Amino acid sequence: MGTGTHTLQYNVDDKFFDAFENSHIKNGKFLVEITLEKKHESGVLSFVIDGTTKTDCDRCMEAIDLPVYGEYTLHIKLSEDGESNEEILYLHPDTSIFNMAPLVYEYILLSVPMIKTYDCHNDEEPPCNFDLLDKIDQSSDNEPTTEKTSGIWDTLNDLTLKN
Repeated sequence: MGTGTHTLQYNVDDKFFDAFENSHIKNGKFLVEITLEKKHESGVLSFVIDGTTKTDCDRCMEAIDLPVYGEYTLHIKLSEDGESNEEILYLHPDTSIFNMAPLVYEYILLSVPMIKTYDCHNDEEPPCNFDLLDKIDQSSDNEPTTEKTSGIWDTLNDLTLKN
């Protein structure tokens, strides 16, 4: 590829994730758009991850299609020495082929939300387990609302600060 801007699009599915040992994603479908702004001795890779993965909802434990989206940027520098990090990737100037699959995999993993829940309010037929959600709501209604405080901190309530 010559200098300038180049855009590539990939459809990533289960075959892609099977290539990674102990993959955290088993069922996923993603569109990955990679834009390379290539200059003489450097470049910028931009990744846009958009898709869904099947997982269990953290609230009701039902299977859901979790939406996943992320945008990432990686700077590339051609150099015989240099230590790569999260922001800069150093490649040897003679490098003609570069496997971006590990980067795509890592960026997809980073895009998956830590809390996996489904917004059931916007769906006519949500996959939610409403029996479990009702039990959770009932148990939270029965919890005492009195706050427990430590006696040493109660004296700070009477403290007044002057300007």
